[in-house]
Amino acid sequence: MGKTVVPVISLVVFLAVCGGIGWYVQNSSTFEIVTLGIRGHARLSPQSIVEHLNIPPHTNIFRVRLHDLQQQLESMTWVKKAEIFRNFPNKLSIHLIERTPFALIKRDELRLIDQDGVILGSLASGSVIRLPIITGTFIEEVELEDGSPQLQQALYAINSLTHSSCPLLRHVRKIRIDCLENVTFFSADSPLEVRLSLLDYQQSLQRLNTIYSELQLETLAAIDLRFEKRVIITPKNI
Repeated sequence: MGKTVVPVISLVVFLAVCGGIGWYVQNSSTFEIVTLGIRGHARLSPQSIVEHLNIPPHTNIFRVRLHDLQQQLESMTWVKKAEIFRNFPNKLSIHLIERTPFALIKRDELRLIDQDGVILGSLASGSVIRLPIITGTFIEEVELEDGSPQLQQALYAINSLTHSSCPLLRHVRKIRIDCLENVTFFSADSPLEVRLSLLDYQQSLQRLNTIYSELQLETLAAIDLRFEKRVIITPKNI
């Protein structure tokens, strides 16, 4: 009989001790969150992050759900990704990756947009413009607030083109998108217009690189790369 009772008593004692420890850590002031360590913020202020999380005073570090806090942070316009860790006994560490403005789109006003098509806000009055401005019928008609796949497709293609080795596409000041098959790039370094389709931009870029060394750029008004088997060169009117 004794051999049976002792293990049961030991189990009860063990569970009671674990329960006591659990109650203690979830209710002790030692584990109340008093510090938020924030890294990766440039445009967002620590105060705005703290206010957005709105963690009540005396919140126990074991009682917060890190996934919920992560979702709260990623709901902020400028936050692309957030990671949160517990640093015991009383600190939460937050690591943010902010969104990077990629271009300006023009509708009723100039708005900042990142490469994923997320609208980051309006351009502040008096700001110096260093980003390409995207205009055209496509921008006027596309849904900006719903993460349009077509808009993302256009922005990814533009990113590839502007980071290519072609000098004509390195310093773009304006891009007019009438539709994905009809896009015009205006360079900050030259009045020459480059027209192409964003649906097969890699082939267009390849054709441009093939003929680039033979072009007399100072005599040209436009290069049209939208067609599969030919390149149309428009000379300047002299």
